Amino acid sequence: MNRCNSEEVDVRHYDPEIHRKLHQNANPFVLRKYDGRIKKCRGCKLSFKSTTGAPKYVIAHRELYVYGRVKGTKHLLMTERNFFYHCDLDCIRPRHPYFDMCDVTAHPAMVHCLAESDNEHLQSKGVFVCI
Repeated sequence: MNRCNSEEVDVRHYDPEIHRKLHQNANPFVLRKYDGRIKKCRGCKLSFKSTTGAPKYVIAHRELYVYGRVKGTKHLLMTERNFFYHCDLDCIRPRHPYFDMCDVTAHPAMVHCLAESDNEHLQSKGVFVCI
């Protein structure tokens, strides 16, 4: 591909309507063990426990969260917090259309604890983690 025309490259890979949204950022997508406290998937809005058995692993992404303070000053506030998704492209792509499963990272301690069956299950979902 000829990269001398930078505008052509930017038009294909950058859509300002999508990338101006609050949840679009450079924070990594991180594979995490599901601990039972996380209630629902940010993508499909389904409860993690309502799916066929609770998942063993979820994908976390740090995004801006907007909330209103009712008491006192009545301001809208923003903070970053983790949002969680199923290990499924159909859950992540509506909010992050340029997401690729190769972008998922994992903490080395968690990778060390992965069983072979867990690794095979994640590979079937498109998440490749080196053991």
